[in-house]
Amino acid sequence: MPPRGLPVPTPRLPLIALFTALVVAGCSSLDTREATAPLTSLEHPRIDAAESALAVNDPASAVALLRMAASDFSGPTATGLRLEAARVALAMGDPAAAQRLLNERDAIASADNEAITILLRTRLDETLGDRQIIDRLENLPAPLSARMVPYRLQALIDAKAASGDWIGAINDWRTLDRKALSPARRGRSEARLWQALQAAPMAALRRAADSARQPVTTQWLELAIGVRQRALDAEATRAFLADHRRSAVDAGISQRLIRRILAMQRADLSPPRRVAVLLPLSGDWAGAGRRIRDGLLAAYHTDSGDQPVLAFFDVGADGLSVTAAYQQARAEGAGRVIGPLRKSALRDLVASTDLSVPVLALNRIDSDRGGPRLQQFGLAPENDARATAALANQMGQERMLVIRRDDDWGSRVATAFKTALTEADAAIVGEQRYPPDQQDLSFPIKALLGIDASETRHERLESITGERFGFEARRRQDIDGLFMAARERDARLVLPQLRFHRGIGLPIFGVGTSVPGDPDSSARSDLDGLLFARMPWLLDDAPVPAADALQQQLSPADPSAARLRLQSLGIDSYRLLSGLPALARDPELSMPGASGRLSINERQQIQRALLPVQMTEAGIRRLNRVDGEAVTDRVP
Repeated sequence: MPPRGLPVPTPRLPLIALFTALVVAGCSSLDTREATAPLTSLEHPRIDAAESALAVNDPASAVALLRMAASDFSGPTATGLRLEAARVALAMGDPAAAQRLLNERDAIASADNEAITILLRTRLDETLGDRQIIDRLENLPAPLSARMVPYRLQALIDAKAASGDWIGAINDWRTLDRKALSPARRGRSEARLWQALQAAPMAALRRAADSARQPVTTQWLELAIGVRQRALDAEATRAFLADHRRSAVDAGISQRLIRRILAMQRADLSPPRRVAVLLPLSGDWAGAGRRIRDGLLAAYHTDSGDQPVLAFFDVGADGLSVTAAYQQARAEGAGRVIGPLRKSALRDLVASTDLSVPVLALNRIDSDRGGPRLQQFGLAPENDARATAALANQMGQERMLVIRRDDDWGSRVATAFKTALTEADAAIVGEQRYPPDQQDLSFPIKALLGIDASETRHERLESITGERFGFEARRRQDIDGLFMAARERDARLVLPQLRFHRGIGLPIFGVGTSVPGDPDSSARSDLDGLLFARMPWLLDDAPVPAADALQQQLSPADPSAARLRLQSLGIDSYRLLSGLPALARDPELSMPGASGRLSINERQQIQRALLPVQMTEAGIRRLNRVDGEAVTDRVP
């Protein structure tokens, strides 16, 4: 590929005037007719032949012919021919040939030739940083002719955008826009600037908008921010664009760009025409696969927009291997694959298949092999633990204890919580494990709370003095709260015993899997006071789009939390089909879902922002102390 994004040279370039049209070097910023004073007196058969070679899309022959023609001239004319040959070589993806042409010594007697040489060498030098490129282009050794100014401006716009100087890039584009560009060239230049603004970090755009001094610059930045904030809502985008256009001064934003913005959004929000769903519908995982399928179909039947064709593939015990199912889905024209669910199946797929069709996996694995065509979406309890750590951090918990099941599940959940909490500059000051099959947990709990140390001190004092003292054990006082990595049955043992052993008044945090989907009065009593993060689909007042319609479609006879969680995974996997490209481009963008508010991080993992809640005797209530903000399962 050409270095730094150089496009393919335009066919039928009138080479008889190429010395005065070298403004197009590397990026074709101007039409030839926009150059001044063509040297029509220059004639040479090899120049004519080079023009013919470009007309039939044979740039390699054109480079050779231009180089041979240069040997018949001298001075700036020969230099100009070699520079044009180097530009064509660079544009066709042959930087080595371009470098050889630039290394051929010849007199450079014009500012244009010298400037073009600097520009080409800049394009070839991959070691240069953006600021170095800007410095070179802003400090050329001689003034440029009018025809060279637009090319320099375009190169500066690209470099400033790449360096994050959005104010400078927009201001240079406004200067370029006032030059005599043809409508087609102007449109391409405008589109390049817009593409760069859409890829910029939102925080950088906001800072630039706050510091911009010129109204035109501010309006460009506000347009970019406003469109990105509404990337998942076409109606809101159209209204915003209409308001922006009415209120803006002449910012040079064309109607063509407005149409481009709307067309790009339609493409982002349009699901693929055919979607393959790879689920285990037989064998041990069949129950989980069917629940996800139920949620996915419920979302499909309540979708009022463009609906894809769904093709389900059984990748369970009696079905196809995941690799065979993927290959068949690709052969049948699938534009997106949802699944697989099992981690082992996902590992097999990533290890054995080139993911030419993008995959929305329903689990997460530690692998970078899938690249940008693999998005990973899962409901692992580690995600809930990270969200609970965010809740604890919001509530100011700086020193915490951890008690966990003594098994792999407890280790993974506790590790996720500890990692997230310590990255928020809080500390874990103690940890204990408990046997999952044991009823009496007084030993690990007393050790964790420091009660055993208190009792030991009392016994030592009585032994030394020989006297009996009134005594009440006290827990350690240097802690703010406690995290409990417990499954539902364990949690109903651990939490009451924590309260019994002087844990009253201590904030206790857990994960969603510690709580039944519809807790009865006994469960509410056992888990009273537990703080955790909950997916919206498990709440009675679920803030989920079309929740009533979805529930009518599903009407589950089994309201268990496990079933509801898997249904939410199916609902959200379908809804993500409309918006995945926009979410993948912008980590700050999010959409409401049944399993949480959904976004995509830099590792192409779907994140779920959950709702902070607390168990009470009356049931689960939403917390207001963190202003109702969702807490995220952001992965470090």
